[in-house]
Amino acid sequence: MRNRITILTLLLMAVMVSFSGCTDNSTAHQSELVTVNSIEEIDAMLETAPVFIELGRGGGLCPSCVEQKPILEELAAEYDGKVHFVYIDIDKQYQLAAMFNVYFIPDMFVIARSDNGTYKYVQHGTLTTNSEQAKMIGFTPKGPLEIAILDALRLR
Repeated sequence: MRNRITILTLLLMAVMVSFSGCTDNSTAHQSELVTVNSIEEIDAMLETAPVFIELGRGGGLCPSCVEQKPILEELAAEYDGKVHFVYIDIDKQYQLAAMFNVYFIPDMFVIARSDNGTYKYVQHGTLTTNSEQAKMIGFTPKGPLEIAILDALRLR
């Protein structure tokens, strides 16, 4: 009987240790990316701020997209009100994926503004009308993404 009590006590302690520290006490605020269904929604957002777009595949089907999500949510929180952060699911919005020539995911870029219906994309500190030159494809660390965002704000 004494051995059972000792074993139960050890098991209880192991469970308590394994669950300690699992709560999120961080004060970091994260924001969700807005899902869009049309180019008109992107155009409306561009009237007020640059638009950061990620095209990917939902439902955990793209490991790099899953890995990218927390970084984009963090940036969305940091630049809330200054930049719109948009997510386009290529399986649901294949016409937008085709319009932006998506072949690999995640596919990300920043549109700084629209001049007479022509998108101006951020490319290495300058603006271009060529979306292919502005793409950040595959998992991308926070640093390069933030540089593109800051360039978009500066060049807007």
